[in-house]
Amino acid sequence: MKINAFAILLSILLWAAHSKAQIKIGFTNPDAILSALPEAKTIEAELKTYQNQLANELQNKQKEFQTKLEAYQKNVNDLAPAIRESRERELQNLSQALQDFQEKAQADMQMKQAQLLQPVYEKIQKAIDELAKAENFDYIFVSDAGQMPIILFAKEEYDITNKIIAKLGGTPIKKEDTKK
Repeated sequence: MKINAFAILLSILLWAAHSKAQIKIGFTNPDAILSALPEAKTIEAELKTYQNQLANELQNKQKEFQTKLEAYQKNVNDLAPAIRESRERELQNLSQALQDFQEKAQADMQMKQAQLLQPVYEKIQKAIDELAKAENFDYIFVSDAGQMPIILFAKEEYDITNKIIAKLGGTPIKKEDTKK
């Protein structure tokens, strides 16, 4: 994916150099924009509340399992074989349910995060589109996509991150923070 983005960028630049066309290219960091918006704190708080709910439910399930396990271990030698077998199955089922809950909780957390972030990223994209059109940009690239930046060098004057933040009502960030 990163190689494809680099190849596209290189193709555009080579085409522009060859055809003597004037193109205007900018770059931004959508994650830096998000973190500078007021919505980021609201989303973070909502995710934290949701995470705490899931963690409390998980803790209750773990406590139930631990209590039953300790009771079983304490009385295992006094139980009739049929009852022992029944309790072992119950513990296995509880253990599996606990594991299933952990997996589902993790998936639910990711889904909740995506659900909360999608409208904000759409808002950011709309602002980028509007700014690009208003300032006659031909291309806007993302300056950072994970571990390796896509744009390895660019003049700061082409960074539109703070313009987008201001357009969306956020607090502009220091230039060095946009590269994170």
